Amino acid sequence: MSQYHRHYFSLHELLMMAALAALGGVCSAALSNIRAAVHAVVPSPIGMQPFAGIHVLWFVIAAGLVRKPGTATVTSLLAGAVELLSGNPHGLLVVIYSGLGGVGVDAIWLMLGGRDHPLTYLLAGGVGTATNVLVFVFAASLPTQGAVLTAVALLGVTAFVSGVLLAGLLGWWLLQALRRAGVAGASVPQ
Repeated sequence: MSQYHRHYFSLHELLMMAALAALGGVCSAALSNIRAAVHAVVPSPIGMQPFAGIHVLWFVIAAGLVRKPGTATVTSLLAGAVELLSGNPHGLLVVIYSGLGGVGVDAIWLMLGGRDHPLTYLLAGGVGTATNVLVFVFAASLPTQGAVLTAVALLGVTAFVSGVLLAGLLGWWLLQALRRAGVAGASVPQ
């Protein structure tokens, strides 16, 4: 008598998540190295935050493809490990950055009931991206002076807007293109 073990994620879903995590981790490591080089030559108060949404794009796409709670978190932790092994200059901290980004995406996905709607993707991308500023604040143990809080708020807003555009909007657009091409399943009506 054989017993079937039902797993939360199917093999197909895990493979999609792993592929997106690998793409995300390698892209994020490359972007972080570019950021370090650019910042050494041209220091900027907002750094590369305008491009931070690219880090979360992969988690948003995974959440949209798999459509199960926890998808973005698992994908983000895998991406963080890939990014760490790909030579990210932040070291182990990158796994926390990445993991918290996935938690942010999943939190919005859960709060909005997992609806396949552009607003879900936009907010998930924005919140997932803005979480990296929280990690930065705690990791750097920044003082709570007015100028520092203003700078952190500017970073947070910049990251959120980047996430809305590069993770949310681009993620929504890519998923729609994959669906039209028949590569990804049709959206589930709500």
